[in-house]
Amino acid sequence: MTGDSRISLKGFVTANLVVRHWEEWLEEAEKRKALEARLAEILTPSVLAHLPPSMQLSGAASSVRGWVSARAAESRVFVVATAGEGEIVGLLILVQLPETAQKDALHLGYLLAESAWGRGYATELVTGLVNAKGFGTGTRFSGGVGKENIASAKVLQKSGFTRSAALSSDDTDQFIFTVL
Repeated sequence: MTGDSRISLKGFVTANLVVRHWEEWLEEAEKRKALEARLAEILTPSVLAHLPPSMQLSGAASSVRGWVSARAAESRVFVVATAGEGEIVGLLILVQLPETAQKDALHLGYLLAESAWGRGYATELVTGLVNAKGFGTGTRFSGGVGKENIASAKVLQKSGFTRSAALSSDDTDQFIFTVL
């Protein structure tokens, strides 16, 4: 999916964040090793708690490398870093789901290091994404949030997403945003 032409975005910048496609980290062995080391610090049980089983780590030493390879194969992934220091604080993940009939429909996911929680980065990241150049009119973003993950639901709502009762289930709320 990393070469999927439906997602032409290379990155964007907000007041506090620099968001860039991770291809530059994956193409160079030393940069990939540094990214994987940082992700090993970020991908804690608390950070992964609300993600689906397919996105959990196995616990093996090579788990982060495999996790990165799996995300690269299925998604378009962006590294989220602070604007000032350039510290990697998370990832933004966009997926074109195969069962989605609408070609401009993207499922969005993000994860931030625990040290970045409570700073407004999540709302800034999602708002920056939906306002970024590179998405055509009519592009629809969706985000699934477990009912217990109230903070992520608030992030999506503050970023302009609305809850879809038709797409939500007993355990997951689905939120939608359409680029106008």
